[in-house]
Amino acid sequence: MPACDRLLSTADATLIGEAAHIAGEHGGQQRGRASARFDPTMTKEERNSLSNLLYLCRNCHARIDSIPRGERDFPVQRLLEIKSRHEAAVAAAMEDAVGSVTFAELEIATRWVVEEPLPARDLDFSRIPIDAKIRKHKLSVASRNLILSHLVVAPQVRSFIQNFSLDDAGFPDRLKSGFLSHYHRLRRDGISSGQELFDLMCVFARRGFHDINTQYAAQAVLTYLFETCDVFEP
Repeated sequence: MPACDRLLSTADATLIGEAAHIAGEHGGQQRGRASARFDPTMTKEERNSLSNLLYLCRNCHARIDSIPRGERDFPVQRLLEIKSRHEAAVAAAMEDAVGSVTFAELEIATRWVVEEPLPARDLDFSRIPIDAKIRKHKLSVASRNLILSHLVVAPQVRSFIQNFSLDDAGFPDRLKSGFLSHYHRLRRDGISSGQELFDLMCVFARRGFHDINTQYAAQAVLTYLFETCDVFEP
């Protein structure tokens, strides 16, 4: 929220915020009163999709969901505008970070991923051209622009991975497997939308990093793997 300066994750990347619904989650059948901004025309899937969610601190969550004040002061359109402005500000900061990503940020952004358990080899993956993969997953224009902007530093990511593999030959495979493990987990949880999978993989890559350069580095690694490897099903 614009006036809130509370961190939503700890230094060790533990998430301490809360998922808040823009259009309310319940219609009153379960709790006797409909949630703030409840829209009866939406499906359950639409209500719980990323497009209808904000990630807020506990206080802001309670404030926007209070009835009647929160519902009156924070209608759906206002919350959508707040979310859109925040995403635009983050995207602009990411673009500014292009020239600032170094091996140091890349190391921080990947150190924890290589510790993830290896995934089961039960899915068939293959590499397809980046534009075809974007179309296959039905990614938005914003996601396409994010991918293309992060591919600017793909040579640097490639050099970083090659450099680390000189001392640790298994590093590239463990890095890819770390992302694959989470991707498989999302698929097992029933998430099939290409756009939602991509959004959640970006959240996973950033993993609560507060430094914008490290966030950019993390997404650059994910984008590099999206383009060059088999992290996403075609």
